[in-house]
Amino acid sequence: MADYQLHLRLTLDADERLTAAVGGAARYFADSAGLTEEVILQLQASVLAACKHCFHLHVSAAPCEVNFHRLRDRLDVEVALPLEEALAEKGNLAWAGIDEVHCETRQNSAVLRLTKFIAAVQ
Repeated sequence: MADYQLHLRLTLDADERLTAAVGGAARYFADSAGLTEEVILQLQASVLAACKHCFHLHVSAAPCEVNFHRLRDRLDVEVALPLEEALAEKGNLAWAGIDEVHCETRQNSAVLRLTKFIAAVQ
């Protein structure tokens, strides 16, 4: 049985111009999961929109982290900001093509996790 876990961590300033790197990584992970072109583009656009939403909330000079996880049954994208309050308090968080949105605080960071479920690879 093959193990399909992949992980990528990007550390970047909260600058919208840098979301192109995040979008490229989202596209790579979605493509490697075997998603259709339409679903890939929708997921990529949603990840970009979520990053831009988070970057607008970021007020310090500290960098943000974006983590990509490819697991057997899902893709997770986590955006971590150096905030002390949960992102859930910052409005209705839902994007097309994203199956779950989860907000939490973790070690002085607010974390937004986007999950896209995929067919498990045998």
